[in-house]
Amino acid sequence: MKRIVIIGSSSSGKTTLGKALSKKLNIEHKELDFFFWEPNWTQADDETFRKRVDPFTAQEDWITDGNFSQVRDLVWGRATSVIWLDYPFHIIIRQFFKRSIIRSFKKEELWSGNKETLWNSILKSDSLLVWILKTYKRNKKRYSALMESTDYPNIKFIRLKSPKETEQFLNNL
Repeated sequence: MKRIVIIGSSSSGKTTLGKALSKKLNIEHKELDFFFWEPNWTQADDETFRKRVDPFTAQEDWITDGNFSQVRDLVWGRATSVIWLDYPFHIIIRQFFKRSIIRSFKKEELWSGNKETLWNSILKSDSLLVWILKTYKRNKKRYSALMESTDYPNIKFIRLKSPKETEQFLNNL
């Protein structure tokens, strides 16, 4: 595994796995959110986003995580492995609330000075919680189809269905 993409629902643990793999394999890890988000939760336009992702994924080895279709051709086209954290909904929701509460109270800086708050993660009409509710089933269908397609013959797909499977995967590396 030299160029790794981690996908899955928001709050599945993509970044946590990315950091663990980075440490274990001594490969640089960057979240796609790092390239996407600008100050004040402003989204980068597609051209800017692609220009930021391109040099990172052109390297010899890297680890990234995220579900951005705008850069899938760059990321998946260069990847050697895609790891899908395909966890049950109840695990995603539990991890979401735990993560959101911790980040909100710690005032943890994420990308470009942005901080998660209970307001933007839970209470707003376009909150992360609403995003998870809208995309969970759709992403399961999308990723199943992508794994079964012949569009990415260069990729080894790894589907992990629980945190325990993910822990075993890491331990077996």
